[in-house]
Amino acid sequence: MKNLIKKCLLATIILFTISCNRNSGDIDEINNNLSIESIREAPDGPNGEFILIDGATSSLIRTENGITANFKTKQLIPGNAYTLWWIVFGETPGPPASLFAVGHVVGQGGNRDFSAHLNTSPNFKNPLTAEVHMVLRTHGAAVREIVDEQIGGYYGGCDESMTSPGGPGLIWPDSNQIGYCADMQVAKHPAVK
Repeated sequence: MKNLIKKCLLATIILFTISCNRNSGDIDEINNNLSIESIREAPDGPNGEFILIDGATSSLIRTENGITANFKTKQLIPGNAYTLWWIVFGETPGPPASLFAVGHVVGQGGNRDFSAHLNTSPNFKNPLTAEVHMVLRTHGAAVREIVDEQIGGYYGGCDESMTSPGGPGLIWPDSNQIGYCADMQVAKHPAVK
């Protein structure tokens, strides 16, 4: 119940903010193009099921011009570098497209909001209908000399011998080891028919 209230409150805040600059007909369109999903982390135990992170949500707003996401998560390691990635399915034949969204170093408390916008492009033409996964990747403890690299790319600051393979469904635990990189949290926004 607590999570439902938080999700409704987040949706209300987003819609109120947008309504300040739009007319009432646009609100109905945004309401239909807003999805709020739970964030899950690495499977634990013999069943291999993803673990729901209580109170962590990913919201996605779809428009004809692109998508905007807010990935509000917790249980991160303070001082670690993280990047958020768009994984877009069904745009082209073959594997999904992986696109950089944003990167940050997490402060005390281990909570962080990651927000980003993805415009339409020749490689992203269907923002209103595409299946979109938001994937959070750890880059281990932030290192001053390479922090821009750590929060700016998929392999930024990664030691090849400590990097877990990425890809749909491959989620690993977090670590504060320098050089460790892995996809460790995910939110799945299903395709819209």
